[in-house]
Amino acid sequence: MILNVASPKLRSGLDWAFIAGLVFSLVLAGKIVPFLVVVGVVPVPFLLGIIRQRPLVVSPARIVGPAALYFGYALLTYFFYTGLQPGEAKPVNPDLELYGIALVMLIVGLLRSLEIEGLRRKFDVTVPWALLAAFVVLSVLMFAGYRNGCRLTAAAASPFIPALLFGTLTFLSFLGWRGLSARERNIRLMLNAFAVVVILAYTGSRGIAVAQAGVLLIFAILALVPQCRGAVPGFRQLLVSSLAGVALCAAVSVITGCGSMDRIMPMIKTIGILSAHAEEQPTQAAPAAATPQAPASPVVAQPVAPPPPAAGTDKAIMDTDISIGFRLEMWRTSLHAIAEAPIFGHGALYLQHLITERYGFEHNHNQYLSWLVTGGIVGLCFGLMFLAIPWFVSAGLQFPDRLVVTLAVSIFWGLAMMFDSYFNLKFYTHYYCLLCGLLYALVNDTLVSERHSEGKT
Repeated sequence: MILNVASPKLRSGLDWAFIAGLVFSLVLAGKIVPFLVVVGVVPVPFLLGIIRQRPLVVSPARIVGPAALYFGYALLTYFFYTGLQPGEAKPVNPDLELYGIALVMLIVGLLRSLEIEGLRRKFDVTVPWALLAAFVVLSVLMFAGYRNGCRLTAAAASPFIPALLFGTLTFLSFLGWRGLSARERNIRLMLNAFAVVVILAYTGSRGIAVAQAGVLLIFAILALVPQCRGAVPGFRQLLVSSLAGVALCAAVSVITGCGSMDRIMPMIKTIGILSAHAEEQPTQAAPAAATPQAPASPVVAQPVAPPPPAAGTDKAIMDTDISIGFRLEMWRTSLHAIAEAPIFGHGALYLQHLITERYGFEHNHNQYLSWLVTGGIVGLCFGLMFLAIPWFVSAGLQFPDRLVVTLAVSIFWGLAMMFDSYFNLKFYTHYYCLLCGLLYALVNDTLVSERHSEGKT
């Protein structure tokens, strides 16, 4: 039963605030949790009656199934296949908090979003304007010097948070492109330019920039496909807005003295070093096979370091960009470990031995290698199913709109996770779960509205 205290005006205000809160998470990150508790968690029990009255066109199994398999396997291995020796202390991350809160966020996102009347309309109105407001806030902080060197974090713990979330929500705003007015389309194209600025100039997030470029390229190709023409931004529109973003990055560089290319050029230079090394390899004698070390105990084998590449190449990469150098080292170590246990991996917490004790990082900066190291091919399959939830829940949408949802979340995050293990970290996993719940309700509301309109005609 819906309590009388939840008046239509109050309910509507809470709904708008909840959607806006998901946008301003890119500025505040975990600090927005109290606000989301008020507008997202507290109303849930009072408005459950609305969900009972709402038809579910999309089967709940499309979100519950992949999430249950992913978290079920994660928890099973966390308790019974850790990869640690008996009695050994467990790492801080991943831990039960990561999985427990993620499940709560999935449930809250699902229930709260289903309670919102006219979710699709409110989403289309709120998200673009909230993103514009967020960009203004980020710009003020950037030009006022509230940044870590040349990288802006706002109130978040990492510059990747504003970059990943701004890009995700900007791409999601393309949903329903065919039905948008010229003004609404222009606002979204402006947001695309701003997303380039946030990712390149404000946060210097190279991995996310690669993901953004990949998604924009796919959108540009889709714009040329007859089935998608007019249902996604046009090739010329994307090109002009993206180039406008690059031009704004140059302006930011002049004003702040923080060059957007300062972090891009080392990456390009590193690719050149690796290419040159690869060309030299066939002419070099094959290195002698490393002698495997005996495991420290019959229960858990200690990681065996793979033979390193030529010292000159390693040093050249480290001198060019130490961040890329460490990533390459961790990926090489991870690939060697994967070859030792390819099916079920080494255990849920094995990265503590393989990466943390050796390199000092919580993860190996590649989500797919993280899944393979800890859970093997089985863990990778469950992880990919979890990442594909937006594709599953968007079934029933027109094909171009389904592609928009999938590109905005699954593909964008998936490409970015080639360079960071976001699902091994709390904030990203929790936000993704909340977002997936919203997407399920958003698609369901869209389909219900379409069927209602068809019934009237």
